[in-house]
Amino acid sequence: MTPNRSAAASALTAGAGADRLRRLGQVGIAAQGVVWLLLGWIALQLALGSGGGASTDNTGAMQQLAGNGLGKVLLVVMALGLLAFAVWQVAEAVSGFRGLDLGKRTAKRVGAAAKAVIGLAFAATAVQLVLSAAVQSSSAQQTEWTVKLMAAPGGVVLMALIGLGILVLGAYLVHRGVTQSFREKPDPGVRPWVIKLGRFGYVARGIAFAVLGLLVVVAAVTNDPEQAGGLDTALTSLLGLPFGQVLLGLVALGLISFGVYQVLSARFHRQG
Repeated sequence: MTPNRSAAASALTAGAGADRLRRLGQVGIAAQGVVWLLLGWIALQLALGSGGGASTDNTGAMQQLAGNGLGKVLLVVMALGLLAFAVWQVAEAVSGFRGLDLGKRTAKRVGAAAKAVIGLAFAATAVQLVLSAAVQSSSAQQTEWTVKLMAAPGGVVLMALIGLGILVLGAYLVHRGVTQSFREKPDPGVRPWVIKLGRFGYVARGIAFAVLGLLVVVAAVTNDPEQAGGLDTALTSLLGLPFGQVLLGLVALGLISFGVYQVLSARFHRQG
């Protein structure tokens, strides 16, 4: 085989491998959708006054599946998909988005690295639940990390900055939903009504993260780590607002919508 043909064959093989990895990663996108769907369902029950004690975070959502054999089989599939998603995002963080200018490419790669960490965390939780291991809720873990961070030198300032960062993330997600800028991820084949679910879902997630960021800032300002919590605390805190049940119900429906959007659009996604 000539050098040119050898290089072409290598490129073709690499391209096929990347395509397979992307398809496996799409299973991870759908798996994340299942988590958001279940999380929204738990939040909706909480809004209706019949929460049942489940933690309103990703751990509580996955625990809903761990109660029977069929659910554990789904958790195994989800764990494998989430692991593939994480590997896909690592590859994107290392060498992806080459067609973009330096600033956008760097931002996309940093985002891919963050998504890889999230995917690995979700996968680890799924594996623990499949093995029937005791799993601490993510909100409880975040409270512990908050206590440790705020006890460190400069920790209060850092916690306030983290809270502001989460607030900005919430605003960004709302912006993504309103402007439909998330349309860059899936191919055009996604049906318009599925995109509408995605818009509603992005806005709902943005509201949830904005509340979480506000709670983290309040925890830093008041020097009270218990105020921070996690997504569980953020969603529950909505009940304390005027028309809180209605607001939490709308956010819950938005999270369910986002989960459905993720599941139905996963196979069209070119990006994580």
